[in-house]
Amino acid sequence: MSLPDTINFASENYAGVHPDLLNALINSNNGHARSYGNDDYTAEAINLIREVFDADAEVFFTFNGTGANNFGLASITSRYHSIFCTDVAHLFVDESTAPETFVGCRIFPVASASGKIIPDALENAIKRAGDIHHPQPRVVSLTQPTEYGTVYAIDELKAIKAICEANQLLLHLDGARYFNAAAFLGTSLKEMTTDVGIDVLTLGGTKAGMMFGEAVVFFHKDATGGYRYNLKRSMQLASKNRFIATQFTTILKNDLWKDLASYTNKLASEFAIRVASVKGVELVHPVQTNAVFLKMSAAVHEKMQQHALFYYWNQLKQEVRLVFSFDNTLQDIELFIDTLSKYLNEE
Repeated sequence: MSLPDTINFASENYAGVHPDLLNALINSNNGHARSYGNDDYTAEAINLIREVFDADAEVFFTFNGTGANNFGLASITSRYHSIFCTDVAHLFVDESTAPETFVGCRIFPVASASGKIIPDALENAIKRAGDIHHPQPRVVSLTQPTEYGTVYAIDELKAIKAICEANQLLLHLDGARYFNAAAFLGTSLKEMTTDVGIDVLTLGGTKAGMMFGEAVVFFHKDATGGYRYNLKRSMQLASKNRFIATQFTTILKNDLWKDLASYTNKLASEFAIRVASVKGVELVHPVQTNAVFLKMSAAVHEKMQQHALFYYWNQLKQEVRLVFSFDNTLQDIELFIDTLSKYLNEE
């Protein structure tokens, strides 16, 4: 049951399915198709992803982001390895014990600034390679855009890749909102990935307007052909894979991804401009994609929940997070700002 009087700024997960993607599901729901990714829809999506990234990559589809990350990381690690990510990474904070359970590696959190890993802190964290008493460094995992909606510039990605190469590590990108990062940078997906030397990409679909589905793109070659076996082992092999694949084909064709990401980024930017003049709240991180973080009292947040859904992100810092979806509007923003101003004036 919907809440017509409540604005959703909580997450794209609250939103419905974009009409073009819903139509793709309907159009693929005709007749029979081979199961487990052996269908023409999956072949078309894989070929398109390879074309977009200009890479002879291996491509697989999963149901959700946690499954995608765990499948991707488990495919390039052994249980004696370690993975480095930021101290606010979704992998470390919000995937429960899934990485420990299904990947089995030690995860080392590294200090960050506005969500971005600090290169010097990363270099200091990578140590004791060859020491039998210590987990062996294997992967650096970055979130692009970060948990705070900030974006690694191409030069920043290349600098971290250089650290990886110097230490013989692989670079994984958790890209639940990857399209938003590319739209902000104004680059192609190839420039932000293949040209940087990314080894494994988790390419988000659900938060981009799909009903469900993520893609895991392996640029790192596996001579044993083990990726597909790990997909099954990770319980992410979809029997009716065509319904995930057709959505990726649709969002990549004619740059639909860019239109949707640019629109949600613009909403966040417009919100940031308008809320900056409201006394009693404060922007706490740069607004670069479709997320905005504000400093707001718990009392005001609680009052606003009657009108808008958004998370109290960090209680110690009094941070709230607002995320903008393809079905949000400028009218939503205006109503939110007006209501927020009313409550702040009452304090």
